[in-house]
Amino acid sequence: MTSITRENLELMIELQSTEIEAAGIEAVLAVLPEQAAALESELAHATAIVASRKSQAAELKKKYRELEAEFEKGQARRQKRQTQLHSVKTNKDYQALLKEIEDIGSACSRMEDEMLECLDDIEDAEKALADAESTYGEKKAHIERKNREIEKQAGVEKEKLQLLQSTIARIADRLDPKLKRQYDTIKQNSGGVAIVSVNGAVCKGCHLNIPPQLYNELHRENELRLCPHCYRMIYVL
Repeated sequence: MTSITRENLELMIELQSTEIEAAGIEAVLAVLPEQAAALESELAHATAIVASRKSQAAELKKKYRELEAEFEKGQARRQKRQTQLHSVKTNKDYQALLKEIEDIGSACSRMEDEMLECLDDIEDAEKALADAESTYGEKKAHIERKNREIEKQAGVEKEKLQLLQSTIARIADRLDPKLKRQYDTIKQNSGGVAIVSVNGAVCKGCHLNIPPQLYNELHRENELRLCPHCYRMIYVL
């Protein structure tokens, strides 16, 4: 057992309370960058969707231009063959030209169908792109607002933490060095909690009953006791 004054006991209680509060703020500050990173990931995903929709629309437009160019070539070739019909000498050549003109016409008809389908695909792709851009704009605005809130919260929490750290240093300076060393050792070995109250003979650190004699001894203000179960410093209010 260690002798302790009421002042040192109160200092340790205040020290722990302040350290717990500071630890809570540090935990909040540790999470904030993860929240910001998650928001940036959301924005990156939305950006990738917009890029994908743009690429899809561009590919469809390129396909349509290629079909259109091929269709115009087919039409020109068909027109040329029709003109040549007036100058053929034999029926065989005439029939061959007619067959070629028919084949060209069939190919152009298929291309027209494909072009119409491609136009529908382009319309759908441009609508999907517009939706993606709208979603991106909304998400970007939301994320920028949330990031400002995170930055503001981080600033507020850092100010609180600085004040608490100053208080911790001030209390530690006033605390008996021997008790401070004992406090730090117990805190390190007990999950960050070195001193707890006892209420109705129950330790608030481990929630187990302490012996009646020890509970009675706790009422002596000049002696420091440890819980026989969790080995934390204990006191009664």
